[in-house]
Amino acid sequence: MFEALRKLIFPIIIIVLLFFVAMIVLEWGLDITGRQQFAGANFAGSVNGEKIPWDTYNRIFNNLYQTESQQSEAELPDSRVRELEQSAWNQLVHDQLLAQEAAKRNIVVTDEELYAYLRLQPPQFLQSAPNFQTNGQFDYQKYVQAMVDPQWSSFWASIEPTMRAEIQKLKMQEIIVQTVAVSEVEVKQAFLEGIEKVKLGLVNVPLNRFNASIPQATDDQVRQYFDQHKDKYKQEERAVLNMVLLDKQPGEEDWVRVRQRLQVIYDSIRAGADFAEMARLYSQDGSAAGGGDLGWFGQGQMVPEFDQRAFSLTSGQVSEPFRTQFGWHIMLHQGYRDTVLTPGTPAVRQAHASHILLRVDQSQETLDAAFQRLSDFQLIADEKSFKDAVAETGLELKTTTPFTRRGPIQFIGYDAIADSFAFQNEVGAVSQVMENNSGFFVLEVAEKIPAGEASFEEVKPRVAQDARRELVVKACHDLAERVMSMVKAGQPLPAAAQANGLTYSETDYLTRTGYHAELGRDPIALGAAFGMTSVGQIIGPVDHGLGSAVMTMLEKQTPDLTQFNEKRDSVYQSVVQAKQQEMYSRWFDHLVQNSKIENNVARVNRSEYM
Repeated sequence: MFEALRKLIFPIIIIVLLFFVAMIVLEWGLDITGRQQFAGANFAGSVNGEKIPWDTYNRIFNNLYQTESQQSEAELPDSRVRELEQSAWNQLVHDQLLAQEAAKRNIVVTDEELYAYLRLQPPQFLQSAPNFQTNGQFDYQKYVQAMVDPQWSSFWASIEPTMRAEIQKLKMQEIIVQTVAVSEVEVKQAFLEGIEKVKLGLVNVPLNRFNASIPQATDDQVRQYFDQHKDKYKQEERAVLNMVLLDKQPGEEDWVRVRQRLQVIYDSIRAGADFAEMARLYSQDGSAAGGGDLGWFGQGQMVPEFDQRAFSLTSGQVSEPFRTQFGWHIMLHQGYRDTVLTPGTPAVRQAHASHILLRVDQSQETLDAAFQRLSDFQLIADEKSFKDAVAETGLELKTTTPFTRRGPIQFIGYDAIADSFAFQNEVGAVSQVMENNSGFFVLEVAEKIPAGEASFEEVKPRVAQDARRELVVKACHDLAERVMSMVKAGQPLPAAAQANGLTYSETDYLTRTGYHAELGRDPIALGAAFGMTSVGQIIGPVDHGLGSAVMTMLEKQTPDLTQFNEKRDSVYQSVVQAKQQEMYSRWFDHLVQNSKIENNVARVNRSEYM
């Protein structure tokens, strides 16, 4: 089919080019989001040396931006735009890495595969195209007719490269997950976990019972515990980073800007505008729908700045704009009352108020200034040293604790790009300016710690905690053991619990994946519970993550295997999908960690490139 379509392109190629150029001018050149190309950077980033043009990045961003804007009547805040920028970059990196892997494996898409995909799985953007709609619904017959109509040949040819790339990615993903195997035992186990139930009689000795009474382990006990459990403290390769970080916080200019906006609202109210109506129109919190009404509240329930005005204004008075940690407010006082909250206690003074709140977000100018400040820092760090740059700029130097691959990084949390930078560069390497949802930062690799056995001093605090926990666990086990001994001697379980100062309780029906207040979702406890085979059976002590338990089976509901036969296929698909998602996630995470990724997207719209 597509060979024939290619032959039909030439008579109408001029039309296609005109349409294409118009799209570039209207969407990419004018850029409906107001974003601009860099004047000083030629590409959005690179993945394993392959440069990504800004046009490619902007197409993805603009699609995300348009979709989000259509779902919101208000203009998107800068913070949300930043998130969309990161999402667009992540999508681009994902697609680029998949395409590179597909090329390495010589994955091709035949004309037959392309035709079958389009015919059997019409993409969403085609389903929503007006030409394929009837009465607002996708018309499959119109769609199929267009696929064999020569007049549509240029259209199909124009989307062919995009669809081939999409199918190539799908084939790549399929190759990664096709080795997933699911046994019948796994399917049956998944079925039982959702259906099988047990009801228990339970005596649990929680860990917190002894937390206060058992002292910290002595130095000798800690050292002995370490010597006996050295394998537990082996360390993976780790890195340490030096960092300068600027949080995305509003600047004073942002506070002044919002204060001016609120002054206009305040002036309108003073001139006679209805407070409730203005709150509904402009207030930026949950009270807006109710005209800003906050109801009755006592002194000390609000933040100090709000509380001070709520209990100093007179009924009907409107405050001037004032500032709290949440933004700028105007308050309308609705009156006071004295209320007895608890019988026999003195009446409490309460205030009734409404307010209008305008939140203060960081402006683009504030973000640009922060980015520029770190860009200047990075230039100095490249020319001199990281510490010289700290001294010259007055920025605070932070040094992270050692972290492992794919682990959280102190001060910024887990960040795949920062993680990749830390483990792919040598000590002394300085990053470009990086960005996440909460701030901008520049990194320097301060230390690389090879994998190996940790020294005692290095892990001593953790060992001390583990050694003490072992003492607590032993105390819980010993007490549960006394309960079990009394039961074996003929005491009923409730009586044995009471004799040892413990509580006997009966659970509701538990599932294998369910939650219980005393057992949590601990697999050891739940595994022991479901391992009992007969009503009245008593087992213990069962040491689990939250304590030590003695339990007896009161009831057990085992599903009829005919139910399994009926639901087997759907359960099988669920298990396969879960394992495929897990496998793909691990594979792709490994791919990212072993790729060289340069991200310039953090510089989009920064003033230095305007």
